[in-house]
Amino acid sequence: MRARRVGPELAFSALLVTASCTPDIGHDPVPEAMEFDTEAAPPRVPQPTGLIVNPTTGRIDFALAGTPLPADCSKSEGLSPAECQFDRYLETLDGFPTLSPVSAPATAVLEPSTLTLGDNVVIVPLRNPSTTPNVALGFDDTARALTVRAVPSWAVGETYFVAVRGYEQGVRARSGTEVVGSPTQALLKQDSSLTCGAATPEAIDPHCPALELLAQTQADAAARASAVTLEAIRESYLASGIWQRLAGAGLPKSEVAVLWEFPIHTASVAELDPSVGLVPEMSAANEIRVAVHGPVDPASVSAFVVRKVPGSVVLMDLSAAATGDLVAGFPEIEAEYTEGTIVMRGKAPFVAGHQYGVFMTNDLRAPSGAPLVPAPISVLLSLAYPVADASGKSLVSSVADADAVVLEAGRAQLATLFDNPVFGPLTGLTRDNLVYCFAFEAP
Repeated sequence: MRARRVGPELAFSALLVTASCTPDIGHDPVPEAMEFDTEAAPPRVPQPTGLIVNPTTGRIDFALAGTPLPADCSKSEGLSPAECQFDRYLETLDGFPTLSPVSAPATAVLEPSTLTLGDNVVIVPLRNPSTTPNVALGFDDTARALTVRAVPSWAVGETYFVAVRGYEQGVRARSGTEVVGSPTQALLKQDSSLTCGAATPEAIDPHCPALELLAQTQADAAARASAVTLEAIRESYLASGIWQRLAGAGLPKSEVAVLWEFPIHTASVAELDPSVGLVPEMSAANEIRVAVHGPVDPASVSAFVVRKVPGSVVLMDLSAAATGDLVAGFPEIEAEYTEGTIVMRGKAPFVAGHQYGVFMTNDLRAPSGAPLVPAPISVLLSLAYPVADASGKSLVSSVADADAVVLEAGRAQLATLFDNPVFGPLTGLTRDNLVYCFAFEAP
């Protein structure tokens, strides 16, 4: 999944010159750079980023990126209805999904052998510094971006900083050219205030060096707003102690080509991602297991039994229901939570070759009482609008075309259930209360 737009509206240009990386004319090749350009279309910035987490609400807020969501997704302009709905889900979270891919764009394709974890790419957990995240590094030539994938996922409630070493000792372009930091990163690495101590844009001294630099490429009001935004980021880096943490890991500030941070949501989640094997497991002929990342209150786990017991866990034989008898599609099961897993056991073996749907509602709770939240794929499968058009093009910019086509086939099948006037009243399941939604064939 690719992020739609994650940068704030910092109105400055990549044309700004940073003295720290000016090559010798006639001798050194022009260096490549790790990008941080919010004015590009689409923006070329590291993602995900905590810059779009609202400090007041503590939740993701696309308005901070200059793209507020419309009140009615069916009438959205610039966004497809599906993308609007998906972004609305993201705005319910107090951090990014645990399965979020991470990327940082560059001006050139990077040499993979220089992408060394713990040396040229350093990942620092902020809340639990004793842990070392298990990640896979790569480079997407098409997107021209460094990629970081947690294996299998990021820790619930953690905040991560990612730093890339550049310059003489750091990552290199595939051509062998040195890679440096962007003008934005150069400003964020400054030791002194970018607003010269002013708290508001209007109060910044006209001769403040950062303001004078920003004003070279933009109007005075925009330059002042940019300086304030950048200063808030610079101060947050200082407050976190990240520069000292990086130096302790062997990466001095002077060699950092790009640094960014992102929080992961604090809620428990039943993760779903077939590409890394996070799918329901049939552990016996009559048993299905779904792993949950984060704690679950066992008392909140209950099995739906048609016409008898409402439940937070619903198993449906979609093949049996397809015969026209919806009630026949619900095998009688029991459900429990044990050792990080929700277990569903049928009174009889499940039918080989039948399609089964596993659904869970937000009646599932953590011991704190907080409801589970859905993983992104569960949300995409339950959207009311198509995620791919008839030509196979994705209608959600964070989803690749090929993935969108596969998701749309599943979404369309499940939509017949959600739009069935009997299904909701019978099961208690709605698009709004789902936290897990997946269909698979029993072996």
